[in-house]
Amino acid sequence: MKRSQEENILIDINKKGKIVDWRGKKLSSLSLAKRYKSISEKTKPEYERRGVHKRYRKIERKIRNGAGEITGTIISNEPMGLYDRDGKRVVNYEKRAENMKFCGSFLEFLDMPERLKLIKANFCRVPLCPMCQWRKSMRIFFDTSKIMKVVEERYPKYIPLFLTLTVRNCSVEDLSSNLDNIFSGWDDFMRSKTLNPLVKGERKHIVKGWFRALEVEYDGDEKITQTRYNKAKEYYDRNGIKVGDKNLNCNTFHPHFHAIMLVEKSYFKGKDYKRTEEWVQLWRKAAKLDYDPVCHIQRTRTTKGKREEVAEVAKYTYKDAEILNKKLSDDKKDEVVKSLSSAIHGRRIYAYGGVMKEIAAELKVKDVDKADLVNTSDEYEINSALAKMIVTYRWNMGVSNYTFAKNIKFSEKEESVGE
Repeated sequence: MKRSQEENILIDINKKGKIVDWRGKKLSSLSLAKRYKSISEKTKPEYERRGVHKRYRKIERKIRNGAGEITGTIISNEPMGLYDRDGKRVVNYEKRAENMKFCGSFLEFLDMPERLKLIKANFCRVPLCPMCQWRKSMRIFFDTSKIMKVVEERYPKYIPLFLTLTVRNCSVEDLSSNLDNIFSGWDDFMRSKTLNPLVKGERKHIVKGWFRALEVEYDGDEKITQTRYNKAKEYYDRNGIKVGDKNLNCNTFHPHFHAIMLVEKSYFKGKDYKRTEEWVQLWRKAAKLDYDPVCHIQRTRTTKGKREEVAEVAKYTYKDAEILNKKLSDDKKDEVVKSLSSAIHGRRIYAYGGVMKEIAAELKVKDVDKADLVNTSDEYEINSALAKMIVTYRWNMGVSNYTFAKNIKFSEKEESVGE
């Protein structure tokens, strides 16, 4: 990859020849940070009424001398977060705003003959941060690809199915309770007797392993657009809805699960096989719904490239473009961000089960919230020994882009600093 020598602007191109949109993600993170700051100001009266306060815990740390010998201990108070008077943890919007504002403020790369390799960055890990969401998605893709590689080698007769489980759109206010319901429903779904029938006195697990990811879409369109109509023409025609009509789902969330389900090859020809209608009824019962939900299930299209295809389930939890839509007022953005942020707070967005969980443990795959967001699949394939120098870029508020800060040349062992 090359950077512009004239402008000193970061130009990062991936192995597919596409420009990596560092600037776009940073701008989105800055926009969301403003919303968090605004929410922080608006929630101060509410937090005061609820008696929200910082909670600390005592941490004992060992003191060592220059030789590494323990010479004593020191006890310090470490902040645990914000809690109300009832002991319920609440979101610290002010801290999230500050952390997100400086997320990705510097990026350090190895300058390779044809590409750059990210080796250091300051990611904030705030759950909704667009920059971190992007990096987490890459990490999940990489980890799931590794797991699927082992599955293919160890269990060649296992076939992955793609499963999408949905519920109806819900109001902004009801998102949290709806997530409570579908997460509980997932547990009942996977523990159901239908998927774990009793065979000769023992439980048989039809699903040998699984990966589950939550996605939450926000619908902010007041009217049916041509793009919306084209995506679901059959549905709109069936219900007599035309382009320009009022969108009845405006200002609602659509939470749903994307999952990978590993089944034996014999599943498709045996009595364990489930038609789509059966998956619908199973999910309806598990999620305690009073309607037939939309469920979609399919197997991988081809054996070749199956690993990468399966890993595509590692989607973003949400699309930042939906909640940062310029058509929404700032107050509406604040309402949506606060609801989404509060609803996913403390939840496990991604999870593995069965043999995929076992393999993840063997490979020491960390929870994505604690995983390395610097080294992802793209970077791992580059031979670092070929690096010519370390190049650092910093976010420049004046030009709203990443500009060259300094480089360290390996051959000459000297440092050059940008203006």
